[in-house]
Amino acid sequence: MRRAFGHHIAPELVEQLANDTNKLNLGGEIRQMSILFSDVRGFTKIAEQLRGDPASLTRLLNMYFTKMTDRILENGGTIDKYMGDAVMAFWNAPLDDPEHARHCCDAALEMLDGVAKLNVKLSDEAEQEGRTHVPMRIGIGLNTGDCLVGNFGSEHRLNYSVMGDAVNVASRLEGQKKPMALPLSPARKRLIWCPNMRRSNSI
Repeated sequence: MRRAFGHHIAPELVEQLANDTNKLNLGGEIRQMSILFSDVRGFTKIAEQLRGDPASLTRLLNMYFTKMTDRILENGGTIDKYMGDAVMAFWNAPLDDPEHARHCCDAALEMLDGVAKLNVKLSDEAEQEGRTHVPMRIGIGLNTGDCLVGNFGSEHRLNYSVMGDAVNVASRLEGQKKPMALPLSPARKRLIWCPNMRRSNSI
C-alpha cells in the first residue's frame, strides 16, 4: 500500500489507507471528482535556451515539479501523472474529500503563487551567472464531475487513474492559451467560488 501510493498522495493519507484498506476500491467506481491539469507555457523557448546544458534543464524541471507537487499534496490531491512538462492531479479518491472542489482550487492558486516565487529565484540565479532569464508561466484547467477511477492498465503494469468527460473538459480548459488565467467549468463554478476566475463560454 505504501509503495503503491507513496508517490501519489501525502504521507498522512498513505497512512490512513494503510490502516484501513476498506477505504480503497481499486476495482473501479464512479465518483464525483475534481480534476486539475497544468503545463508550462512556452516551454520550448526555455528548453532551447538550455539546449547545451541538459543538467540545468533537468534541474529546472525537477524544481518546478517539486513545487507543483507539494502544493497539490498539501491540499489533499492525488498525483495522476507527469506528461512532459505537464501535471495531472485529482481529488476525492482514493480517500473521500467532501471539500474536493475547494481543495483543488486552493491548490491551483498556490501553484500560481509558487511559480511566481520560483521565477524570482531563477531570475536571481540567472543574473548571478550573467545570462537571460526566461520567465516560467503555467496554464491550469480545473473541472468537477463524475469520473471512473480505479486501477487501469495491463497485467504487467497498472496505474491508479481517472477517466471520463470531466477529465477531458479539464484538459481542454488547460489548453486555452490565456495568460495568468484560471479557467473553471460551469459545473465547478456552481460548487465553489474561486477568486481570479474568468468566464469561459466555449470549451
